[in-house]
Amino acid sequence: MPGLTRAELVDVVRKHHPSTLASLKKYLNEEGIKFIDEELLSLIRQLQSDGTIKLSMKNVTSFKDYLIDIWNTWWFYLVIIVTVSELSLVLSNAQVGAALFLRNVFGLGVLGIIPGFLTVLVVFPRGQINTLEKIALSIFLSVLISITVGVLLGLGPFFQPSNNIIVLTVYIILADVAAGYRSYDFLRKSH
Repeated sequence: MPGLTRAELVDVVRKHHPSTLASLKKYLNEEGIKFIDEELLSLIRQLQSDGTIKLSMKNVTSFKDYLIDIWNTWWFYLVIIVTVSELSLVLSNAQVGAALFLRNVFGLGVLGIIPGFLTVLVVFPRGQINTLEKIALSIFLSVLISITVGVLLGLGPFFQPSNNIIVLTVYIILADVAAGYRSYDFLRKSH
């Protein structure tokens, strides 16, 4: 099997202008060009080092386009899925079997990790703190936010698990949108 040549790779890049490595591989396959991943990466590094091609972060034009790019915003959708799943499990009063297990696992995330994680992302949108600090702040802030919501609801006649999870879900979704926008804004300003 003949290897991938520089000329073939440059022709495909000029013809299709791929924005990701996956799209480049797709275009190479569509052109009927056979390659090995290591060979492709080696050629890309060579072309980048001699200035033939330039690799850069994807330029996003709007917040909507940023959210559509699931490779960069997977956490945005995961938070919504976990939070809405926990809300539905609490409201349906799941008490047996797998539903109870999922309720406990998702509840741990909703009460102990997600609110703080999103708050940290809102305050520090990109890489200003290391991973250990981010984990510690996420857990501490999540516990603090959950306790604050419980105390505030406990001051009136509203203290029920369903009310607590509804208020936390609203907070999490608002913080998720804010964290997504802060991340998009940081990326937009860095270009």
